[in-house]
Amino acid sequence: MSTQDKARELLAKERQQENQLNENMVARATETDLTVAEELDEKARELLAEERQQEKHMEETMLSRSTEELS
Repeated sequence: MSTQDKARELLAKERQQENQLNENMVARATETDLTVAEELDEKARELLAEERQQEKHMEETMLSRSTEELS
């Protein structure tokens, strides 16, 4: 095998390694983005549930006050 053939082979291996590294980085970034999106969705659901609970409590309080005023 000539020196040029060895150089080509080494360059090809290096390109393969770089491509694999890039693919791994993209996969990790995608996983991280999905995890962040899932966490945001969960937090949004929690906040909506909390808001609904507060609104229900407020309605109950207003109803109770109205009932007391009418009595």
